[in-house]
Amino acid sequence: MGLFDDTKPFKGQKYKDLKQHCIKNGKLFTDPLFPANYSSLNCKKASDIEWKRPGEIVENPKFLVEGVSSNDFSQGALGNCWFVAACASLAKDSKLWKKVIPDSEEQEWTEKNKYSGIFHFKFWRCGQWVDVVIDDFLPTRHNTLVYVHSRTANEFWSALLEKAYAKLAGDYAALDGGFSVDALVDMTGGVGECLYMRNFETQEKRQELFRILKQSQENHSLMGSSITDTSKERESKTSSGLVTGHAYSITAVKRIKLGKGLFSIFSRDYLEMVRCRNPWGGSEWTGAWSDGSEEWKKVSNSQKKDIGLTSDEDGEFWMSFEDFCHHFTEVEICHIINMSIFSFKKTWREAVVRGTWSMPDRAGGCGNNTSFLCNPQYIFDVTENEDEVLVSLEQQDKRDKGKDNYSIGFTVIKTDINRKFRMHDRYQEISSISFQARRSVFGRLTLKRGRYCIIPSTFDPNETGDFVLRMYASSKINLRELVNEEPKPATCCRSPYLAATQITIDRAEKLEAQDRGYTADPYCIVKYEGKKVENHYIEKTLDPKWNDRITVYRKKPYHDIIVEVWNHNILKDQLMGFATIPMDNPRKYTNSSVITAYKLSAKGKEGLVEKPGVLWLTVLHTEHMDTV
Repeated sequence: MGLFDDTKPFKGQKYKDLKQHCIKNGKLFTDPLFPANYSSLNCKKASDIEWKRPGEIVENPKFLVEGVSSNDFSQGALGNCWFVAACASLAKDSKLWKKVIPDSEEQEWTEKNKYSGIFHFKFWRCGQWVDVVIDDFLPTRHNTLVYVHSRTANEFWSALLEKAYAKLAGDYAALDGGFSVDALVDMTGGVGECLYMRNFETQEKRQELFRILKQSQENHSLMGSSITDTSKERESKTSSGLVTGHAYSITAVKRIKLGKGLFSIFSRDYLEMVRCRNPWGGSEWTGAWSDGSEEWKKVSNSQKKDIGLTSDEDGEFWMSFEDFCHHFTEVEICHIINMSIFSFKKTWREAVVRGTWSMPDRAGGCGNNTSFLCNPQYIFDVTENEDEVLVSLEQQDKRDKGKDNYSIGFTVIKTDINRKFRMHDRYQEISSISFQARRSVFGRLTLKRGRYCIIPSTFDPNETGDFVLRMYASSKINLRELVNEEPKPATCCRSPYLAATQITIDRAEKLEAQDRGYTADPYCIVKYEGKKVENHYIEKTLDPKWNDRITVYRKKPYHDIIVEVWNHNILKDQLMGFATIPMDNPRKYTNSSVITAYKLSAKGKEGLVEKPGVLWLTVLHTEHMDTV
């Protein structure tokens, strides 16, 4: 599932069929699902609003005038600067813009296109692209558009886009307040991430934030920033020219060389800079490095030209990264994940699942609840020695139903290397993302090789709804859901499983050297009832630490379990010894959590001989297979 998948008609309305019907009957389209009346507004001060088609507002309406620009958006009476900022970012990427506004040339007012008062736009919602059809009745007051409008009087694509987005959200009032990252995700199918400055207070963390922003820009991600409004007055202007409670676009992230003339050539001084844009235009940052400030005298004219420096009152301005971190409180990034194999940049592998928190047994709430493990569970594998994994959890937006979004998050737990059935304990918690009452949450995890279980959940139990879970890593992670609690019961042709044994391979010590350099690459094979499970080798050590757990289901619980230690080689592996877990009395391992040392042995000509090394294992045995 990527950026350009099949699209589903929103509420079953098919654009081409509806337009052909209008052409055939010689009538302009009127949308019965989003009528030109108060129900589509749902806001105060609507009594004097008139709905008019563009041709009733101006003489020569156009969908586009002289191409797409960030200046095509002027915010209207709604508090939807977050939407306007997102649209301004979108306008800078023609490929993404064409996905949201399909066949724009065919939607232009021309005789050839047979204007029929019908338009359509595409948005990505919770794992699916949807095509939203609208008529072109727009809310006006005194023959002027009330909401988003272009600075060019006869250009209407931005107003029509806003109307389609309002229809998707339920009504115009639903756009009054929101997050730019949600709109960016809706317009790109990308992955949203929110970063809070309070989590980047040290110099080291600030450098990590700059790396994230710069790398995101290089990957053509779309970004925005905002300042938390702590005052009672909404969107208040500060002494530095910035506006609180207001969404800005981030349009550039650069290291700028300081110095002029010959000095600039040999200078090693760089300044980290961020360029932002106020969707209102006009009101800009007035501090250091603002338009026309003295600081720009330290930069050569060629550098100014390279970064596109202007002094226009267009709402776009530069500021140092230090000032940016000091004044802004939040950064939002819509990552456009590169999954092309034909690329010089890092390529990610994607895994996607759609799921549901449902009653009675799949809505367990967060880890504070005893029902936590009742949530949907998914396992995935990290096959590199270490890999960065990106995780996005997005819930179905509830604003169009007049409800608040749930507080959601996810937990990652290390699990058995052969796990096939649902987890019933929290073996080793690796990471837990803070719960937020937002449409989506995002996490960056650095994970070592192994198998993991990710559990998406709402904060409170018994909250139901759909979600989409997306994961990205350098290699295929094979994400899949754990459905069954335990092995299937016996049938006439299959004998029953009677118990389960859980073996944790913690570590080994003082193994015998096998390779040059007096070392080894050891791994283990667990053998039971004619089956075997193998973990991964650790390079160049005689004291390996695996911390791997294996759960095996038993038809013959009184048969011993063998754990062999092998040395990995390119041509042929070597057996270094084995340990026997005696199962003549399996109940002695019930509720066991004691780690035990097992000496290694090998088969000699006259029986077993002792081998160098000790294997540390923890064994748990139970007849209740739905508890491990």
